[in-house]
Formats: sequence, structure tokens, C-alpha cells
Amino acid sequence: WNENLKAIARHPRNLVAANNRYDAEYIKYFTGLPEVPVLPNYCGYTGATYSPSRPEILVGPGRGVNAQLYATLRAAGARQDLDFRRIRDLYPHFEYSQLASHPAVVLIPYQVSIMSIFEYYRMALPMWAPSPDLLAAWQLKYRVLAERTWDLVRKKRPTRGSPLPRDPAYDAGAPDPNDEFDRAAIKYWIKYADFYEWPHIQTFDSIQDLVAQLKSADLPAISARVAAHNEKMKRDLLDDWRRIFRKLFHGIPPAAQTRRPQLLDYDAAMAAQYNARVHQQCVGDDHHLTP
Repeated sequence: WNENLKAIARHPRNLVAANNRYDAEYIKYFTGLPEVPVLPNYCGYTGATYSPSRPEILVGPGRGVNAQLYATLRAAGARQDLDFRRIRDLYPHFEYSQLASHPAVVLIPYQVSIMSIFEYYRMALPMWAPSPDLLAAWQLKYRVLAERTWDLVRKKRPTRGSPLPRDPAYDAGAPDPNDEFDRAAIKYWIKYADFYEWPHIQTFDSIQDLVAQLKSADLPAISARVAAHNEKMKRDLLDDWRRIFRKLFHGIPPAAQTRRPQLLDYDAAMAAQYNARVHQQCVGDDHHLTP
């Protein structure tokens, strides 16, 4: 699979990109591709903007919030007159405008890139995330990032490493991204999570630190900075996609004007275009299905 991806990337009109920085670095780690651009979702469809009118501080995302950490957060908040509520406890079904009516969102993430967080950011909700050091500690103790690795998702168990080696072209100092027992390795890789890559998402080093920050934060100012960055991100994404479409299609007449022969069989087309061997077993997978 990795060899096929590298073959596809070598075509001058193709582009191998990722939705987030973590995935981009992960691809580069195993393939050695020098460039994997990040093209995040924009999620401008929410139709809602930060307009706080309710007192509860949301705890998100909508699923996967660790119950033990949530109970600790609720207790710490109660002592300081802060009401933390999981999103799905308040809203089994919600409108985006309902989320935008809350003062802030605290993230206890189950993954390094989550579509809900794109939506919170586009609505300019002030957000807090555990610092990389704290989240790495939580991952070792609670496995809060329950969908960070393939084995955690499929086998419900952590692993000490990957079935494939690092590509020699990638940084030799980078630890294995699938090592769930080395705190330094976890911290190294989760630094690429969306909530650390995007500006103006606050981080906390402990529950007590979170409570103290929320008590003194200028929430409207944080929201305004997020909203300004949203505008910049939108401009940058439009520029990126214009360049991509030019790379892909410049100088090629539309198929409606100039008919191009196409192989209708996917495997045959991949083999003809890229010398790719599609029907090969995946190293490290446990299904062992033979085509």
C-alpha cells in the first residue's frame, strides 16, 4: 500500500494530502514522502456564531468523553461555581446555535482530529484542551484517545509499536507513532493534534489550572481572535485549492470536449497508470482476506 501511494505521488499532476497535521506526519513517517500538504475541512455550514447566553460550560466532543475525568471535572467546577456538562447530557440532539449559546467548550478528546472540533472552531467558541504533557499522561492512565491507533479501534488494546518500520527518509529521531506505552512517544505525536495546531485554543496543565483559567478568561476576546483566524483560514484554503486544481487540470481539455480512454476496472487502471498492485494483503492487519 505504501509503495502504491508513493507511485501515485510521483505523478506530476497528483497530490497526496491530509486533512490534518497528525495524519500528514503519519503518512510521511511510513512513506518518506517529503511533502504532504494539510487541507483541513472548513465546516462553514454551521450557520451559528458564538453568542453566549447559557451558563453551562460544555464538555466535548459529543461522544467518547472519559467518565472518570468528567466526574473529576464536575466536582472541581462545583467548588468554584462552574457548571461543566457533557454535550450529549444537555442535548441528545442539538442545533449548532444551541452549542454557540454556551460560554466555552472543554475538550476531553477521543482522537487527535475530530469533525466536531472543526465545527466548534468555526462557530468561534472558546476552547480549552489538556496540554500535550497532561494528555499524554491521561493516555497512559485512561486511554482517553481511544481511537488514536488502529489497534485501539479494532482490537481495543494498546500496542508497543507498528508492524511496519519508519521510512529511512523520515526523521530518525521520531519515535514510533503507534507506541502506546511510551509517554514521550505519545507526547511527541499528539503535538500534531488539531487542537494544538490551531491558534487561540487554550491549554491547561491540570483540572485546577483549567478552573482557574476559566474564572479569569476574557471569553469574548478569545472568540474574536478565533473568528479572525477563521477568515484567514478560509482565504488560505481557497488559494490552496485554486493551486491544486491548476496542478491537476491546467492544459487538459474537459472530457466532454476531448474524449479520453478509460479503463473501467479499478485494479487494471491502477496497474496501468502506476504499476500498482492493488490486491495485496495489508501488513499488520488481522483479517487476512484473500481476493
